[in-house]
Amino acid sequence: MLFNSFSYLLFLWTVYVLFWTWRDRRSWRHSMVLVASYWFYGQAHWGYTSLLAISTVVDYFAGLGIDRARERGDKRGARRWLAMSLTSNLGMLGVFKYFDFFVDGFEALFTRMGMDAELWHLDVALPVGISFYTFQTLSYTIDIYKGRMRASNRFLDFALFVSFFPQLVAGPIVRAVDFMPQLENPPKLEPSRVSSGLFQILRGMVKKLLMADVLGAHVVDVAFADGQSLGQLGAPALILVTYAYALQLYGDFAGYSDIAIGSARVLGFELKKNFDAPFKAINLEGFWARWHISMSSWFGDYVYIGMGGSRAGLLKACRNAFVAWTLVGLWHGAAWTYVLWGMYHGAWLALVRLIRQVLPGGKLPDRWFVRLLGWAFTFHVVAFSMVLFRCQDLSQFGVAVSRLGDWSAGLPSLESGPRGLALMFPGAGALRSIPWQVLLVMLLGYATHLMPERWLTRTEARWVATPAALQGLVLAAAILLFFALRPPGLSPFVYFQF
Repeated sequence: MLFNSFSYLLFLWTVYVLFWTWRDRRSWRHSMVLVASYWFYGQAHWGYTSLLAISTVVDYFAGLGIDRARERGDKRGARRWLAMSLTSNLGMLGVFKYFDFFVDGFEALFTRMGMDAELWHLDVALPVGISFYTFQTLSYTIDIYKGRMRASNRFLDFALFVSFFPQLVAGPIVRAVDFMPQLENPPKLEPSRVSSGLFQILRGMVKKLLMADVLGAHVVDVAFADGQSLGQLGAPALILVTYAYALQLYGDFAGYSDIAIGSARVLGFELKKNFDAPFKAINLEGFWARWHISMSSWFGDYVYIGMGGSRAGLLKACRNAFVAWTLVGLWHGAAWTYVLWGMYHGAWLALVRLIRQVLPGGKLPDRWFVRLLGWAFTFHVVAFSMVLFRCQDLSQFGVAVSRLGDWSAGLPSLESGPRGLALMFPGAGALRSIPWQVLLVMLLGYATHLMPERWLTRTEARWVATPAALQGLVLAAAILLFFALRPPGLSPFVYFQF
């Protein structure tokens, strides 16, 4: 079930009504949300609900085992329970997500050695959201092991934490220390929070349906359809495609996160912000503090710091950053494009640390033109990496890099065509013209992203102060408008594949 569908809105409304009807009956309320979450997940593949259940059961008992071992001072016992949790979750992730990737790697290695090897492949569909909920439950057992929280003795609460439907399949990656205390007290139905949640859902719908899907259908998917389509682009066209994809990926994933956060909020739960205007960042560390915050903080806390962080000196800190971000790339997908994407960012972050050591005070001068240059540099380093992220394989990325050096076709021009004004790219094949409406979407997307945060805060405050009846009319009209203006068909969210 997709967030950007009428069926999800009907599903959310049903859960909302039942949740607040049973707000004084804890077990009924939590059981209903748990059943609804499994039903929601089962719409993708009912068989894979068993993996979700296995992860829940294993980590519930692992958490209890670690907690009791710590109380007894039994460090070895605590480590054994933690090892069981790690083996179970990373084992499932390894089998279902990476098994065929490594088999392909061994086949290629044997072929280069002159050996004709045809190894067995698993050939199964990737369980939706497995990268998210396995990391979510791992954070629970690791936090108990580190003494950051106590284990829950309520299986229903823990099962709800693992499977809570708004963030189940594509994040944000929620931590038990933030979510489970919210299950302790009866929820309070506050109209202002419900209104704020609806506003968040509307924001997400705008980003997904009116920005990401439009740019994907009319620009990005056309350019990356295959190597031949990409090979017909000159540098100006590919640069514009790169800008479009950066905004599409942001709109798609940030839009999902907004809908997830808004859906949780109308049910009385708060999930942490997952995107914070990342294209405003003036350095790479700032970008990753704003983009997919729950993922970058997870790898920072459990991998980078777990390896020693910056405690063991500069060079080891650079090594730890590089390794952590290589794993971030691998987490995104079983393909060399993702691994190299992670290594690319790891190398840049390590280089930034080294450069900072030779700067006075460890930072650049706080001048407006320095901030402007830092912003432009950061955006283009990130945007270029997104070309690698989008390419289907390394050969397609090689085509993209080669086309970035081709300026022979000249610059694009605005011309009037059969469908009105369009940006024309000479010799760009299927992408030879981009309608003005699509360019306007792109322009408005970046403009609203870069606008001051206080403007959005004021807009939300006005929305919350609007009478409920008027909010309902605006919501109905907006939803009808969104579904009328979006490209045909339901476009899945990009991060569902991870």
